[in-house]
Amino acid sequence: MSRFPDPARSRAVLIGVSHFPESPELADLPAVRENVASLWRRLTNDTTGVLEPGHCEIADPASSTADIGRAISKAAAEASDMLLIYYAGHGLVDDRGRLYLATNATRADAPKYSALGVDLLREDLGGSGAAARVLVLDCCFSGRAIEVMTGEDGLVDGQLSIAGTYTMTSTSANAPSYALAGERYTAFTGALLAALDSPRPLTLDEIYRSVAAELQSRGLPRPRQRATDTAGALALARGPAEPDSPPTDPVDEVRFRRDRATAKTQMKRNMRKPLGIVSMIVVGLPVLFAGLNHDASWLWAIPVYGGGCAAVMGLITALVGRSLPMETELVIDRSAITVHLHRSTAGDGTLRTPWKDISHVGVLPPKRGSVNPKLTQVYEGNHLLVVRLRPDVPFHSTRGMRFSDELHELGYRVIATIGSFGADKEQILAALDQFAGDRVLHTEQEFLARDPRIQPKMF
Repeated sequence: MSRFPDPARSRAVLIGVSHFPESPELADLPAVRENVASLWRRLTNDTTGVLEPGHCEIADPASSTADIGRAISKAAAEASDMLLIYYAGHGLVDDRGRLYLATNATRADAPKYSALGVDLLREDLGGSGAAARVLVLDCCFSGRAIEVMTGEDGLVDGQLSIAGTYTMTSTSANAPSYALAGERYTAFTGALLAALDSPRPLTLDEIYRSVAAELQSRGLPRPRQRATDTAGALALARGPAEPDSPPTDPVDEVRFRRDRATAKTQMKRNMRKPLGIVSMIVVGLPVLFAGLNHDASWLWAIPVYGGGCAAVMGLITALVGRSLPMETELVIDRSAITVHLHRSTAGDGTLRTPWKDISHVGVLPPKRGSVNPKLTQVYEGNHLLVVRLRPDVPFHSTRGMRFSDELHELGYRVIATIGSFGADKEQILAALDQFAGDRVLHTEQEFLARDPRIQPKMF
């Protein structure tokens, strides 16, 4: 007889790792991000889901192996009805045949010390007070987890057979798993999501049979499963969920471009507020002194100082305008971030930074004190497109570009100020999300979490 988990007493951790900066030999898996997002929506849907949103955690893909382990241990300690652990990414096997789950910090040549060991994962599952423990693995060699979880001829003798456990894996112990080019999800998770959308609730056993039938019909490896006690009778959805909106057609590149005329218009618009403040000071001070001294002669200072300030500001505007390039263009595509500067006299310049050279990328505010945050348009336009380069990658110096010297010393470099391309922070980050995968950091807090060497005072 099937049953639904108790949302208040159940916990889930969804782990999806699509980018492996420490192991360039491990291919990126962009479909994994959609895997995790869509599975979370199914499990926490108001009508059809079986978990409370606050009890279904998506692990930060940029987290360290230790941080992901802590999230699993916390969920295992809190769950008393169902504990669900889902992983999608790369599976690695050491020379003793032990399975490891790759994380953002994994080195493929040393998985024992840098990846999440399934035998340790099993300890958390076994130590949990949950009545049902569900492990779903979508990775190569994932079938080895069944050996670890059941104990029959297992990799570590005597570790095993956890009561109330259901293990489902995308493939066998010695076969690859598939993420087919151009598809929204990996093959296994796509079939799993389709099963969760069934018109009637399906138990884990029924979900497995549906997934196996779908993959076999496509000529893909058959998934594996193993259940103990009555775990197979657990249902993970209460009925069909609303289908996900179809993905938009993938684009090959995103371009941000601004010509000199537009740049001049924007510069004049940005200068209105500071010019207004200067004008108020030029007029206000003589009026104030005239009133305090009861001497109207102070008012003659208004045209004198006003004319002088106007001349200076006009000269500055002219010089800045002449220095503007004819056209600036930022291109973000599948291979690199590229900046083009087209000038009438000094020639053209191009700066291309390939993704293979970038550890992570994001948008940071200018260095404190270099731009007044109260000048909103000016401040936002001077936000910086910043990359953290991999070791030994040459790059021009970005000192003096309203950028922290401390960040420069840590290997961070400025690609450009985003306002020079007529873009804002949200537009740049949206473009990066399409091509940079887990390299993208959206907030200052994410920079701090990704790189423990960074201190808040460096921003």
